[in-house]
Amino acid sequence: MIQAYFSNIRNIILNEIHNSKRDISIAVAWFTQRDLFNAIIGAIDRGVNVSLILINDIINRNEYGLDFSLYLQKGGKLCFVDSKKVLMHNKFCLFDGHLLITGSYNWTYAAEQRNAENIITTDELNVCNDYTNYFTSLWNGLTEVTEYSRIRLSDIVEDNFLQEYDDIIEEYKSMENSNLISPETLKTVYDLKNNIAITKLATVVSQDKRHNPTLKLNVGMRCRINNIDNRTLNIIKQGQTLPFTNTVDTCTVVDNQECIVCDILFGNNDNADNNKPLLKIRLENLPKLKAGQVKLKTKVTIDTNGYMHVEFVCINTGIAKEAVYNFPDIINY
Repeated sequence: MIQAYFSNIRNIILNEIHNSKRDISIAVAWFTQRDLFNAIIGAIDRGVNVSLILINDIINRNEYGLDFSLYLQKGGKLCFVDSKKVLMHNKFCLFDGHLLITGSYNWTYAAEQRNAENIITTDELNVCNDYTNYFTSLWNGLTEVTEYSRIRLSDIVEDNFLQEYDDIIEEYKSMENSNLISPETLKTVYDLKNNIAITKLATVVSQDKRHNPTLKLNVGMRCRINNIDNRTLNIIKQGQTLPFTNTVDTCTVVDNQECIVCDILFGNNDNADNNKPLLKIRLENLPKLKAGQVKLKTKVTIDTNGYMHVEFVCINTGIAKEAVYNFPDIINY
């Protein structure tokens, strides 16, 4: 039987964790939700084997996140996926090999409080077997974690922090709403981002060879093109002499779309997943209109030092965000 759910998702997952008898296999991109974490700790204490695959990034390993060292001490099994090689974007879990839950729901506070999410549950044997085989294939390609330590935000490489800032701040806002972190902690994250940005803008980059600097590969953005998701829309093409500015127009792709992410990429592959992510800008509170009626404009400027300025604007409302980062490695001198 297959059942779809669009609300009360956390409690549905909690119920299946509590009912599990033998093993639980979980592959989710991000995991910060403490009720779900405590439930799988309880399952381990009951003798259930739990295996967990997550992205190795700031959200899963930051100092205010879950204590996966406790999970390991209890006997849980953990593998991290290197997000720089592949974005492990799965959200599924298997219970005792005969019940599957999958959908859009990450095990996070943002998913619970801010996002429109869905899951399906099924006990169809062929589907469960396919997911079991897929999980095993994922697991066998990774290295099991034996020791875990959290990462302080202040110790994170600046460019990595800036690239993941929007996701971090949305999760922290949701955690603050649940009284898990203080307003002062949230302010610390804002201040860290502002300090990094100021430092980068104040940095004077000197290059000995400035003759005809050109772009090494295309700079583009993730888009749906010809009804195909995860395609690359080129904004500034390989070989372009710098400095250079270009603007592209896009639109929403589903009805009543409330938020959208500008995902800037570096590379020449038509498949966006095969290009290097540079930065993301998230716009929220879009007008609830039919697909295609919300118009967006993305303006990208790259100077001779590798400083990139991106402006992302909703034409309908005038809501705009911008980001300035430094990527000197994208330039040929």
